[in-house]
Amino acid sequence: MVQKARNPAGRRLAIQRQVLLDGTVTVETLARDLDVSVATIRRDLTSLEEEGLVRRTHGGAVFHPPRGADQAMELREQIDPEAKARIARTALQFIEPDQTIVMNDGSTVLALARELVAARMPLTAVTVGVNVAVTLSESPTIAAFLLGGAVRHRTLGTSGPFAEAMLNSFNPDIALIAAEGFGVGEGLTYSYEADSSLARLMHTRASATIVLATARKLLQRDRITAIAARDIDILITDCSQRSVLEPFEKIGVRVVTASAATMPADEASQDEPVR
Repeated sequence: MVQKARNPAGRRLAIQRQVLLDGTVTVETLARDLDVSVATIRRDLTSLEEEGLVRRTHGGAVFHPPRGADQAMELREQIDPEAKARIARTALQFIEPDQTIVMNDGSTVLALARELVAARMPLTAVTVGVNVAVTLSESPTIAAFLLGGAVRHRTLGTSGPFAEAMLNSFNPDIALIAAEGFGVGEGLTYSYEADSSLARLMHTRASATIVLATARKLLQRDRITAIAARDIDILITDCSQRSVLEPFEKIGVRVVTASAATMPADEASQDEPVR
């Protein structure tokens, strides 16, 4: 069910969200759910198509995916939220108190930030995600650092030479990195060179690198490779398909599946932390 919105901008965001979740929508269904005329919905879909956000079809529209880094954060958070929460909860098991960790931006990393705050773990956390840093700052036990740089308004992540210069000052124990895509052949991939460069530097500076990737990301690749798959230490994913996971294991990546049965870190048997 589409949430009703009184203003055109809010209504179009609601339509975009529904297309993102369902893959396809009809004009009649949207008009009924949003309590507006069919003509209004058609104008909305035309506007969204002009922005490259949907593709019009006969009687409706289908999802026209922008590059991952170009998706607005409020929309990215709607994709696979339960899987991201499970991945974040599992990642918590590999982090020890008083470690220094570095993270990039994205909705999966934001889910991890929430888990870290809830765990009240003493840490030094460095990130390019503005919303990630704000979330981490809610914890009195976490020393949160936001890497300075140009802020991309859609993803709320910083990038560029200022961010890289600041990152070079830290010696993290673990890099926890999300990406637009991750595959055995292509490695960790991104839409933009600046994001790729930061991920590569995080990997270089850290003693160990953990990739956080939903099953959807294991089937995607983007423009630029940041890190070869064989150089990743651990992959944490909700994917359970052996045909997808075994190729990673064969090149030496440790694969950890975050299942629906994953428990909070203080209730589950602790996995061996990354050192």
